[in-house]
Amino acid sequence: MSEEFTKETLATRIVVSRKAFEETLARVPAQELETPILHDGWSVKDVLGHLGFWEARTVSRFQQLRAGGTPEPIKDMDALNALALVDTRKHSLDEVRRREQEAYGQLLDLVQQASADELFKPAYFAGANGNAFVGWIAGNTWEHYEEHLPELTAWLTGNTHS
Repeated sequence: MSEEFTKETLATRIVVSRKAFEETLARVPAQELETPILHDGWSVKDVLGHLGFWEARTVSRFQQLRAGGTPEPIKDMDALNALALVDTRKHSLDEVRRREQEAYGQLLDLVQQASADELFKPAYFAGANGNAFVGWIAGNTWEHYEEHLPELTAWLTGNTHS
């Protein structure tokens, strides 16, 4: 990641990208939110659960690093995503939304409460493999929203609901 951030610009980047994602989500008709309209039979509900899983994992990872721990490396991202999908599908849309909103709020709180060194200094945390934590935040907020936006936008463009 080549961008230079302050805590304020980081928070702004997250919020602005999230707003764009939510504006796109708002265009999906309510009756389609649990319909498998996306890749691999995913629904919008599944995407929300997926995002919430990774937002929560970001917060958990930060807490573990801050406590001096070393998070378990991710060996199989697809398997982890599959487990998150199974969990998401056990819950109602309202519960998935609630959990995702809670994780997002916790992530924003993390950005506000963490020190600049904790967020931006490479190798600040011994267990972070020499990387600044901001990279983990980027990958699980704006970069992640931007990853899923094109598919939602393409579906909306191909349907008269937009």
